[in-house]
Amino acid sequence: MAAMAAMDGECIPFARAQDSATAAPLAVIAFVQTWFGPSQMAVRQLLTAGPANGVEVFFVDADQEAHKAHQLGLWASPAFLFYARGCQLMIQRPETDDATKYVGSISTEELDSLLHQARECLATNAIVLRAGPHL
Repeated sequence: MAAMAAMDGECIPFARAQDSATAAPLAVIAFVQTWFGPSQMAVRQLLTAGPANGVEVFFVDADQEAHKAHQLGLWASPAFLFYARGCQLMIQRPETDDATKYVGSISTEELDSLLHQARECLATNAIVLRAGPHL
């Protein structure tokens, strides 16, 4: 397990994060790089917004788990995988055709919106989150 000295979160191996995320009612797995400013910002945002929205958050070191990150198509960080009721949620984002993850810097407002939508998925059984400009 790699401690994230530059951040307030702690990284765990992806396999453990995935097992924990699929067992939780609502979860986010965040692939981060401990030395990268946008990842550090994402960790701070998730440590605050996650629990406030009833979301369990698991951090994975993208450098130590580079092979797994690349298998998942994660070529940049931070990257977020959202889960509800054990299923990975899809994310509709206008600027990308990959709906399995959110990759890149994220504003506090966008993160809050995605976490709120994820919480609503528990009640509605929806599997899609909408990111970016909402039509």
